[in-house]
Amino acid sequence: MVDSILLSDIHAHFRRLRNGEVADNLLAQGIRYRLAWGLESYRLKDIAALYTPDAELAETLWKEDVRESKMLATRLYPVGQMTPETAERWSREIPYAEIADQACMNLFARLPFARQLALGWLKGSPMQQYCALQLQLRLEFAEPEFRKKAQEIMADYSQPAWLRAAALRIEHETGRDTPTA
Repeated sequence: MVDSILLSDIHAHFRRLRNGEVADNLLAQGIRYRLAWGLESYRLKDIAALYTPDAELAETLWKEDVRESKMLATRLYPVGQMTPETAERWSREIPYAEIADQACMNLFARLPFARQLALGWLKGSPMQQYCALQLQLRLEFAEPEFRKKAQEIMADYSQPAWLRAAALRIEHETGRDTPTA
């Protein structure tokens, strides 16, 4: 069980570093959490440096409906302790693209089984597909499935804008290496 004093200390950092302008902007964009303090990623990186990575703490933070808690959890989960099953569960629980970006950058891309996750997520929910494309951009997998999926997503205008933007980045990155006729 995670020490409540430890959680209170983390939450105190969030309160102290609150950025109301960012928090208000998130609300204006329709991004809803129980709490959003508006902390920038670099501030969360600084907070993470104050704590020892711990899977139980990261899981506790991940379960909170607090933007910064979820983002911090991606920095505090020890890479060597994350299992494919836990990564799969987290990918299904990601509420917004911003959290997916943090999870991919801080955690998923560092997992030894990232490639296998990404290939599986290509067939998953839109958020999982987004994670797969983000991992492709970070790790540059050679599989043609990523470009094919990106092309499918770009052709489907009913897909969310954040997913289509990730697909466009894949097309841009992989298209540079493809000779033109």
